[in-house]
Amino acid sequence: MAKKHFMCTHTWLNEDAKKQGIELTSGMTEKEFFDSVKSDKAETIAHWMGKEDFFFCHWYAESADDIMDVLDKGGFHELMITMPSEMPRFVTADNIQDKKLINPNDWVKFYKLQI
Repeated sequence: MAKKHFMCTHTWLNEDAKKQGIELTSGMTEKEFFDSVKSDKAETIAHWMGKEDFFFCHWYAESADDIMDVLDKGGFHELMITMPSEMPRFVTADNIQDKKLINPNDWVKFYKLQI
C-alpha cells in the first residue's frame, strides 16, 4: 500500500501526562526522537511543539491505524489523544514543482493517479 501524508493533532491527557511526555522526549536527540516514532508503515517526518496543550506532527503512513500502532508501541497513547487527518494536498517550499495543486475534495481521483 502506498504511503500518504497525515497531520496529527495531539493533546496531553492531563498535566501529569504532559510532564511525563516532555521528560521522556527531552533527553532524546532529534534522531532518537524520529527513530522512536517510525515503523515500516508509518513515520513522523516533522514535529511542532510549543507551550500550549496541543502539538502537531506530520506523518507519512499507509493509514491512520498504522500511526496509532506506532504511538501505541512507543507508549505515547497512554499520555495523549491523537487525531490523524489525511492530507491529500502536500506542498512544501523545499520542493516546489510546476504542478497544479491537488483538490482535496477530489482525493479519489488523486489516488487513482498515484497508483
